[in-house]
Parts: sequence; C-alpha cells; structure tokens
Amino acid sequence: MKAQSPASRWRDDPTYRQLLGEAAWERLSPAIRLRFGLKPAIGCRLRYRGQMLAVRCSRLGWLLAQLCRLIGTPLATGRGRAVPTLVDVYPEAEGGGIVWRRLYGFPGRRPNRVVSIKRPDASHGLIECVGGGFGMALDVFEREASLHFRSRAYFWDFGGRRLPIPALLTPGVTHVVHSDEPDGRFRFRMTIRHPWLGETFFQDGVFQPVDGI
Repeated sequence: MKAQSPASRWRDDPTYRQLLGEAAWERLSPAIRLRFGLKPAIGCRLRYRGQMLAVRCSRLGWLLAQLCRLIGTPLATGRGRAVPTLVDVYPEAEGGGIVWRRLYGFPGRRPNRVVSIKRPDASHGLIECVGGGFGMALDVFEREASLHFRSRAYFWDFGGRRLPIPALLTPGVTHVVHSDEPDGRFRFRMTIRHPWLGETFFQDGVFQPVDGI
C-alpha cells in the first residue's frame, strides 16, 4: 500500500449513515461513526491489531470451513483462545466494495487468512461476498450504541443470476456486533446459528487501530 499524507488517506463514506438513517446513526458511539463514516483511499488501508479471545465452531462448522477452502477462505479453519489476529480494511480494485482481510495466528500453523467484501447493493442495501460468487444480504442496525450486521439471506451469483440458497443449506444466521471498548479499542463478536443445529461458529475479539482510526 502506498504512503500518503494523513489527509489524503481517507474518503468520506455515507454508506452506513444512509443504511441506518440519521437517528440511528447519531445513536452510535462517536468512535464507531468515525470508523464507519470513512473508508481508505485507493491504495491505502486501515489496520487493526488484537486478539480473538475465543474462536470456536461445531463439528458441522469445522467441516464447512474446510469445504469452503474450495471457494477461498470465508471462514476461520481453526479453534482457539487468545488468538493473535490482524485485520486489514481496504477498497477492492473494482466494484466499489470494501475488503476485510483477517489473519488468525493459530499456534503451530501458518496464518489463517479469511477474506470477505462488503458492497452496497441496489436490491439488498448491503451484501457481503466471498469467493465463488457466494454471499449474503445483510440487515444493518443500531442497538445500544453498537453497530449490528445480521444476515437476511444467502445467495449464489451464477451466470449473471442471483440464486437464493435455502437456509438449511447454509452455516446459519450470521450476527456480527461492532461495539466500543475503553482506550480506543473496539470489540468484534460474531455468532452463526443454524436453524436446526444451533451454533456453528462463534468469535469474540478486541482490537485497536494501528493507523489511528
């Protein structure tokens, strides 16, 4: 990523303000509004460093994570506690989305890279895409000054068509909460729960910015 002056590294991003509406946006904590009201300029990134206090998955979740290696790495393939994790956020080269890349430092293994892209979408508001044309439509809302993302539906883009995936054939409903912690840190908590099989994935981590945002 190229070096730029601080003022030129960021761009205003109205995406989340528009999705939430003015009242809900103003109820978010100021630090969250700052993080999600800006995006890196092309060629720049935001970087966060911290640890996942807990990374767990069910047997089904573990199997799904291994199978998903065929389309990339949308799911962490390990389990652990106090897992050092690095998060990079940067614009995708084309498409207008924002890439979220997480590197998990599970002991005794090469870093586990997990990549997804959040994109504004005319039909669904916000979608999160992984490899192979797979993705999910997200509901975005505020609760208790925190920012929430909850999957509404999974899909597969194939041959220019967006095909829905039945809920029972997915990992489950994904719910991510981004909340503030003291001293400029923030908390990331993700739960994925299958309608029949219960929790398939859970992650809970605390991070701080490396780049000052």
